[in-house]
Amino acid sequence: MNIYLTLDYEIYFGENHGTVEKCIIYPTSELIRIAEKHNVRFSFFVDCGFILKLDEFRKKFPALEKDYKAITEQVKYLSDTGHDIQLHIHPHWEDSFYDGNRWIIDVKRYKLADFNENDVAEIVVRYKKVLTDITNKSIFAFRAGGWCLQPFSKLKKIFMDNNICLDSSVFKDGYFSSEQYSYDFRNAPDKDIYRFEDNELIENEKGFFTELPISPIKNSPLFFWTLFLLGRKNPYLHKPLGDGRAMAAPGYRKKILTKFTNNPVSVDGYNAHLLQTALGILLKKKREHMVVIGHPKALSRYSIQKIEEFVEKNKEKNNFTTYAKMFAK
Repeated sequence: MNIYLTLDYEIYFGENHGTVEKCIIYPTSELIRIAEKHNVRFSFFVDCGFILKLDEFRKKFPALEKDYKAITEQVKYLSDTGHDIQLHIHPHWEDSFYDGNRWIIDVKRYKLADFNENDVAEIVVRYKKVLTDITNKSIFAFRAGGWCLQPFSKLKKIFMDNNICLDSSVFKDGYFSSEQYSYDFRNAPDKDIYRFEDNELIENEKGFFTELPISPIKNSPLFFWTLFLLGRKNPYLHKPLGDGRAMAAPGYRKKILTKFTNNPVSVDGYNAHLLQTALGILLKKKREHMVVIGHPKALSRYSIQKIEEFVEKNKEKNNFTTYAKMFAK
């Protein structure tokens, strides 16, 4: 099994966005520790819009210089030591700003599809350049912020023009809809890798794009009740290391606490408890690729412990790898 441990490298987008140190730098340093100890590498989808905003406002607000330097130096270190750095776009940064005390985050245009095609093209070029300037390596893979990949027809030509040929945003049967963002992967192919051309939900063997979906898992309400109860009972172990709060997702908590839901396999918090279970399901299905998602900001002491246990248990029989190792041309 090829196992991709992938992290969306970003702060929170709620009213309390948290600090760079606690949401990104420290939890990522814990992943670096695991990587070096066990000789594995992670893939990081880096929120380039945030780096651009730090660069813009650090000139006016010197306090942001420390955050800009910490992030760019860590991303470069990750790349230089063999971790994979790829493109993650949260375009709401185009409308957000720093007021001298905190980031004022405007999520009215949260999806790339909320922008016209000329703006999308300009965003993709600028955001990709941030990463190539830091890493001096090929950037060819993409993960949509908030899984908001649709409609892909609005991105197809722009991605082709910029040699973005691999996507890893889809997870089978995933579905959510709110005022700010939505995604619908209920009709995605039930595969661990496939090619497509115009629509990420329609397989096309001759398609320009490769979809390497995030591995899916079905969770019961009991799982999430356990998650919330453990967080209250032992916050030291189960509270996220990030010191911010996620943006509102109306109806989401009620949904996961009352019915079975389809979710991505994740290392965030208590979700890491299911890593070995998810691997077993995929092996039984004779799949060749396992893609796990996570966020440094949402890691907990418990999840870091479970990630290390998972790596240690499986590193001899499975291939912990990255997009660059498997797909870079």
